[in-house]
Amino acid sequence: MNAKRVGAGARERLYTSTTDTYDSAHDLDYIAIERVLNGEPAILTVPEKIHAARVLDARGHSVTDIGHRIGSDRSTVSGWKANGWKPGKPAAVVKPRRDPPKCGEPRMYRRHLQNGESCDVCRAANAAADRRYRLTGSRQTAA
Repeated sequence: MNAKRVGAGARERLYTSTTDTYDSAHDLDYIAIERVLNGEPAILTVPEKIHAARVLDARGHSVTDIGHRIGSDRSTVSGWKANGWKPGKPAAVVKPRRDPPKCGEPRMYRRHLQNGESCDVCRAANAAADRRYRLTGSRQTAA
């Protein structure tokens, strides 16, 4: 039989350094990183994981594949990438706040109820929203 299984051929081996085995300035064990890059088991420190993730990302691997190879969650790898390949979480994205409720909106009717107040305008707006919800399944007005 002359057929070959997919993936049965010689695999390309990835190397992190051809001369050094350890970087004392950044606390990197290049042998352990090289083993992980090639799919072999190894225990890595956080700086080593970040270095390996950066190398794999540059080679075009997906975030999920990178996380699987280095033994971290894909969200952790995404956080490192968004943070410039540094440990820690990226700066939080601030969501725009909604405008404060005004009289005549169902939200304001609920606030009036919470404060023990009565407002006929808000009560009518809430009743209209409830009617709309029962008829259409949505509280939004047609635009």
